[in-house]
Amino acid sequence: MLTVHKFQKGGVKAGSLNDLSSTSKCWTECTNPSKHELKNISEKANISLNDLKEAIDEEERPKVYDLEDYSVIIVRAPWTEHNEISTTPLSIFISKNKNNIITITLKKINSINKIRQLILLKKIDIHVNGISFFTYRILDRVLDEYFSILDILEEKIDVIEDKVVGKPDKSTIHGIFSVKKTLIFFHRALTANREVISAIEKEYVTNIDKKNIKRFGVLYNDVTQLIDMEGTYRDILTGTLDIYISSVSNNLNQVMKTLTIIASFVLIPTLISGIYGMNFSSASPYNMPELYWQYGYFFALGLMLISVIFTYAFFRRKGWL
Repeated sequence: MLTVHKFQKGGVKAGSLNDLSSTSKCWTECTNPSKHELKNISEKANISLNDLKEAIDEEERPKVYDLEDYSVIIVRAPWTEHNEISTTPLSIFISKNKNNIITITLKKINSINKIRQLILLKKIDIHVNGISFFTYRILDRVLDEYFSILDILEEKIDVIEDKVVGKPDKSTIHGIFSVKKTLIFFHRALTANREVISAIEKEYVTNIDKKNIKRFGVLYNDVTQLIDMEGTYRDILTGTLDIYISSVSNNLNQVMKTLTIIASFVLIPTLISGIYGMNFSSASPYNMPELYWQYGYFFALGLMLISVIFTYAFFRRKGWL
């Protein structure tokens, strides 16, 4: 999908790719472009087709570099769909004439959607603020999206902690690893994004006005804070995982303790019944004479009952019950 926003004194209106080769101030928003769209952009903006294809590579790493007519900034932006959280490359092509900017993404991301909304609300205007400020706002929205998602992950971590303390199960461990995996992806993306913003601060991107360079210092502080946050959350999850393992181990110990106590109640009566179940010859007066006693059966049952009571009293005194 390809949309051109053309900025004029009267506001913004729909433009075309022809505006890329003119002096018009415009923003070309490109999402999951087709081969035909990439070819048109290449012809109108005088950008190598290979450079455009490289920009839409899903595994493309954040970086900055210069082309003949454009400077390129590539960052990793957060992407969410169907409760799946990941990152995707966002490529920004800034015209050296400072009259147009091209953004290319493989997926629809909230950062670009919010920029579009701000344009409709007339809070951003390239004609008034310039390309450099517009670039700053795009990167600012990308980092804001990271903050929003980390807030959501923090709530998930709180729920996981409550489950671990309360009643841990297999879904708990699945939730821990799911959030931790997301945080690892974020860590890789944010550390690389920080290097990109640092490069902009050092004026490696020639198309950014010097008067706007200081704005990117704020972004550098934001991305550093994001890295600290996700690191803290990963540490919390590691501690939560340790608590989960300890909780499961304690539950297993409790089960084993209960089974041992039950087995102990049965053990002595079983021993007594086993002894009286032995079939020795009755010719000797020493071979269980109580077998021929009229109260022998009740004697054996009473002995079993006494053994159970004694075992219960012993466990109770030890504090095992």
